[in-house]
Amino acid sequence: MAKRQIGLVREPDTGELRQEWGTVVENELGIDRDVAEVVVGALRVDHAGTFNLFYLLRKHYWTAEGAEFHQVAEFLGDAYKRARAINDDLAVRIVELGGVPPNTPPTIQENARVHLEAEDVYDLRASLEGDLEGYATLVAEMRDHVGLAEELGDWATAKRLHDHLRDLEDDARAVEQLLEGDALVREGATD
Repeated sequence: MAKRQIGLVREPDTGELRQEWGTVVENELGIDRDVAEVVVGALRVDHAGTFNLFYLLRKHYWTAEGAEFHQVAEFLGDAYKRARAINDDLAVRIVELGGVPPNTPPTIQENARVHLEAEDVYDLRASLEGDLEGYATLVAEMRDHVGLAEELGDWATAKRLHDHLRDLEDDARAVEQLLEGDALVREGATD
């Protein structure tokens, strides 16, 4: 079922393989395996998306500059930590349900709907616009997955996702506020 990765990913020479990527085993929560497989599939998308959002926000925290630098950097520092905490919580839930979270660059990118930005450094406005797009993608996916978990009777996963949605939506609103009006003036725009 799992495809073997080359290059960046190594397979240990020794040790027992406990669970193959892409599989879902019986869980201790009493959630039917067929239900768990569907929920794990959805959570993999959310997990990979929050991982990429974390990377975007952290990159922009590192590279923020301009007149509003301190305000923006403070927000981005807090936001990337929240995204990472959500990412970790989703990974834990995937494991609780009997799955394996995406955990290598290839599997994360294969599952993510939130896209990374190129390695270059862009102006802060363009970076935050990309962050906002990432939030919008992640929020839309996660909303769908709350409904899916509820439909399947996995109320604990639905509650977790709903709680995470609140944080993501709050942060998205904060990015919108940073982008309003003439805040984050582009370099050279005032010359």
